[in-house]
Amino acid sequence: MTKRQQDAVTDRGRSEQTLAQTITTPECLSASVLTICQSIDSANVTELVAELKRQSDAINTDDLSRAEAMLTAQAHTLDGLFAKLTSDALTSGNLEKLERYMKLALKAQNQARATLQTLVELKAPKRVAFVQQANIGNQVQVNNEAQGARTRKKRKAPNKLLETDNGERLDTRATGQAGGADPAMATVEKQHRPYKR
Repeated sequence: MTKRQQDAVTDRGRSEQTLAQTITTPECLSASVLTICQSIDSANVTELVAELKRQSDAINTDDLSRAEAMLTAQAHTLDGLFAKLTSDALTSGNLEKLERYMKLALKAQNQARATLQTLVELKAPKRVAFVQQANIGNQVQVNNEAQGARTRKKRKAPNKLLETDNGERLDTRATGQAGGADPAMATVEKQHRPYKR
């Protein structure tokens, strides 16, 4: 293969890749659907793609006016659809049609509600709350704290049962007196102890 043929193959590969990247953009995919739905002449597809690209760029610069207008229009459309389906359901004399229309009407109503909820969240985004929690499981404790916060180790208070007077600790190895209730349990004599002092 000559250098000219190799360059031609490379150029064709690049142009096919560019074409693939172009036709898979969201704007181009949307334009292809809109041309079918709206019976737009295919000669105007390029201008449609350019307009969709301008609208995408506006959203990327935080201009949400088009998105807000679209959601508002969709909510009104869904509300109108709810009213029409409810009217058709109530005026039909057939119980099956009434049930079918009412199911569709309630779906349209739910979609209108969801659309308005999305619009509200777009206009006034929810605040994110960082909450501390303690998950305590079987012999495991996980403390989620705010980032950067460190916990101090608390010093344990001495056990009061191990002290008699003024911090003097009891010596558990000291020889004690046998109790009167069970004289058989007398203390072990020094020669029978496992260690020597």
